[in-house]
Amino acid sequence: MRILMLVRRLSIGGTEKYILTLSRNIISKGIPVGVAAKRGPLASSFKRAGITVHYLSSRKKTLMNRVSTLSSIIAKGKYNAVHAHDSSSFLQAATLSSHTKVPLIASVHGIYHKRSTLLKVARTSNRLIAVSPRLKNWLVKLRIPAKKIRMIPNGIDTKIFHPASNKYKYKYRKALHLPRHAQIVVYAGRFSPDKYSIAKKVILAAKHVAASSPNFIVVLYGPRSRQPRLLRLAAQVNRRLGRHVVWIRPPLTNIQHAYYAADVIVGTGRVALEAMGCGRPVVAAGIAGYCGIMRPRNITRSIQCHFGDHGAFVPISVRRLSTDLKRILHHPAQARVLGKFGAATVKRKFSISKVGSRISHIYREVTSL
Repeated sequence: MRILMLVRRLSIGGTEKYILTLSRNIISKGIPVGVAAKRGPLASSFKRAGITVHYLSSRKKTLMNRVSTLSSIIAKGKYNAVHAHDSSSFLQAATLSSHTKVPLIASVHGIYHKRSTLLKVARTSNRLIAVSPRLKNWLVKLRIPAKKIRMIPNGIDTKIFHPASNKYKYKYRKALHLPRHAQIVVYAGRFSPDKYSIAKKVILAAKHVAASSPNFIVVLYGPRSRQPRLLRLAAQVNRRLGRHVVWIRPPLTNIQHAYYAADVIVGTGRVALEAMGCGRPVVAAGIAGYCGIMRPRNITRSIQCHFGDHGAFVPISVRRLSTDLKRILHHPAQARVLGKFGAATVKRKFSISKVGSRISHIYREVTSL
């Protein structure tokens, strides 16, 4: 059995990191894996993991031309199944699958896909994987057959995202050129239109937190192409406060280093899981809204809605964000308890070893049909 992962580009994003993590696990089970995508900053990470990388052209081509290229990759690589992960790859894989007998699995990572695209891939795919219960329910409401859908969450490599001692905090603060003794909040995510308002509210909340915490800073990691508006807002806040409180940085390939350097993480989806795995307290805020501080009393509901990406408790507000950040920063003992709870939750429910086994079972299932 040989599996081909399909995604638009090897960017530093949650979906791409999920594919990398899953592929490593699948390879460890003795199943060869390839990925077909446009070039991107994660390409070298895929190659180091032993994943065969097939580069797709960045030039504009018709859908049928792209499908023809994909068909050639599958034939030469002797792949037994295609696993597609985003809207672009859904369309290619669905068109390919309607002309060939290669089994298709599609992982749906968010609620941002067009209904027509999802219905097309649902018709031709053997299985659809939803990464949260809310997402599965959403797919069923679109009249996608429930018998095709499997709910399998994001898998986290707990050998990479694991708790570490305070010496790592100072080690990575030095490596990332961050102040050694500051109270640091990190936000990681896209700065694209659907998530821009989250980053904006994090910056505005930082202004309130900094007013009563002279050693406080917030560091936002995201793509350079989406930074200009946030840079202007950050400059305004920094001028008003009279010091450099808001830092905006490009994304990190090893984002766990930023988690270790931080006291609190603001994030959603995979970021929330990775940060919890590293033993850091997390404030969940996503596209759909706000889930707040991750703790025992709300973790089940937060998992259901993927930490604010596929549903939420309340809208995100600057007041809610600043209140929760202050609550964690002002109570370090409680922050350590929250960190331990998060790490234990990820190890118990989201370990890639468990997730990979479930997806491997799906591969075996569809290739034996």
